[in-house]
Amino acid sequence: MDSVLTRNIQLNWLRTFEAAGRLQSFTLAATELNMSQSAVSQQIQLLEHHLNQQLFVRARRAIQLTDAGRAFLPLLQDTLNQLNAGAAQIFTPLNAAVVEVNVNTAFAVLWLAPRLQQFHAIYPQISIRQLGTNWSTDFDISTAELEIRYGGGHWPGFEALPLVTPYLRPWCSAANARRIRQPEDIAQLPLLDVIGTPLGWDSWLGMMGLDALKDLPRQYMDSHATAVTMAANGFGICLNYDELMQQGVLAEQMVAPFTDTIETDGNYYLCYQVDKALSPASLIFRDWLIDAVGVGAIKVEASI
Repeated sequence: MDSVLTRNIQLNWLRTFEAAGRLQSFTLAATELNMSQSAVSQQIQLLEHHLNQQLFVRARRAIQLTDAGRAFLPLLQDTLNQLNAGAAQIFTPLNAAVVEVNVNTAFAVLWLAPRLQQFHAIYPQISIRQLGTNWSTDFDISTAELEIRYGGGHWPGFEALPLVTPYLRPWCSAANARRIRQPEDIAQLPLLDVIGTPLGWDSWLGMMGLDALKDLPRQYMDSHATAVTMAANGFGICLNYDELMQQGVLAEQMVAPFTDTIETDGNYYLCYQVDKALSPASLIFRDWLIDAVGVGAIKVEASI
């Protein structure tokens, strides 16, 4: 192999290419890496120039890997995984550590489960023990160092970091989305309403001027995970957060038929007590989660 190809190559170029290639989108890569879309495009162009190879075919609204890009992506992913795993073994003083996390069921199913393999690839010596919860009373008796709660973000004595953008939009199966041409058409589908969500279908319908549809029969459940599962199986339409619909088997079956969103006071938060030091393994998982969702710049001040 010509050493010139890897001499002076920048890690940022490689990370950006890996995200864009895996997600098949400069926009989604920009969101994941907390960069602008133009910065992602520039990083890719610099890598292509360095390799003297086009890695993506760029269309008006989509990108596609070239043959060279498809061949390079798995090689790069394997290399990055080996680098991360090796660095973790060398620089992380942990052996068979266990991190217990009390986690909201919807976040666990829709966000964490599709991504936990990425954490394991970097830190194979750390086991994550997930304990599913939905209601605030479940957390009152928690002994876990880390918690992922749904709510308003103000819990005395806790640091709270928001994990998603607090906007809800309708989601349904691809088959049902093809039946919807305009907002009024959702009357054909059962509305799936999540109990305990501060804003829901009444708010979205009111914003769209569809107050007449507020009296439609609804199905109720206490978790976005249940609502998404029902919608993915063709039963109804639900409201959900975009970040929970980006990866995983369920997300692949879902479509957002409208771009219109409502802002909600509720959010998913990473929480931990401010007066207790986290264990080394919990610190590692916390930092990985913060990096994965890109919330470092929007921390909510602790309430004491």
